[in-house]
Amino acid sequence: MYKKQRIFYLDFIRVIAILLVIFIHVSTVDTVKHIGTTDWQIIKMLNYFAHISVPIFFMISGALILNSPRTLSLKYTWQKRIPRVLIPFILWSVIIPTVVYQSSNQLSSPAYWRSLKFMLSKPTSPILWFMYPLIGIYILSPALKTFVDNASMKMLTYITGVWLVTCSLLPSLNVMMGKDMKHVFQLSPVASFMLIGGFVGYYLLGYLLSKIDPRKISAWALLTLFIGIGTFGNFFSESVPKTFDVNNSYYVTSLFIPIMSISAFILLQKWGMNIKSHKTISFFESFSPLVFGIYLIHNLIVFFIEPWFMKNIDIKGIPATFLRYFTVVIISSLIIWLLSLIPGINYLLTGHTRNKK
Repeated sequence: MYKKQRIFYLDFIRVIAILLVIFIHVSTVDTVKHIGTTDWQIIKMLNYFAHISVPIFFMISGALILNSPRTLSLKYTWQKRIPRVLIPFILWSVIIPTVVYQSSNQLSSPAYWRSLKFMLSKPTSPILWFMYPLIGIYILSPALKTFVDNASMKMLTYITGVWLVTCSLLPSLNVMMGKDMKHVFQLSPVASFMLIGGFVGYYLLGYLLSKIDPRKISAWALLTLFIGIGTFGNFFSESVPKTFDVNNSYYVTSLFIPIMSISAFILLQKWGMNIKSHKTISFFESFSPLVFGIYLIHNLIVFFIEPWFMKNIDIKGIPATFLRYFTVVIISSLIIWLLSLIPGINYLLTGHTRNKK
């Protein structure tokens, strides 16, 4: 029963995470308009809270992949697991710029062909940056699995602690220092702490959190920590703008996001384990396989929906944000669901088949 609950709560968290990702991209335009108004403050706060979604996706991957015995198989990793993310990523990396440039009659422009030419080093759509560290972690997953299988909980706690201190705490302290003391906590690159840096830390953290019993932790304490740290982090990002590195920005080098992500992940674990309704469980289990495809397509939907709404719908402020948001969620989900029904296409564009293995 506990195994079934664990599997379900990861489906539950995955669906919540994609809804938060979509909100980030829909509401981004509203975080730079009408600055200082009440609506702006609310949307910016919600947008900041939603940034736990990317860390949570890496944590879900760590909880699932590092617990799977098949991860030790290099054959399975390269023949099954990596193609399921790599093939849809490549195809959408071509589809998205093709549609965007075609819509503006610039398909023959040098910029379009340049975007495809340098796809290996630069995403053809901004939101596809997520795929680069994800694929890298998938490639490393057999080695990481070997490590976690032979590591004690004490060792896993130690390594994630080193990650938090070197990749989150010290960079955060650096930007809090005055001008004369800036970079005093900056580690030399030759220290090589980035070997366990970036999103690998979240991956290991997801595995570590999958080994705890969240039912022993107070939901109110987790919620208070999440809201408190998130509120302070949002205020800090306003006071000290453009302080984090462009590659990991909010997600790693700001200590606030890891703390928020950890508390949110455990809280969602608890909520997922407490869900008993068969209809609710069935909904999340059916929606979960669509999440990867929704992630890949949703920003293309935003590209068309956003200007159309702003031109044709006379609604402003927070209602306008949420109207666009729900429209993008529904259209993205519907398209990916329809694609998932087509044999062959479902694998190529969503990474999944409807066959249960």
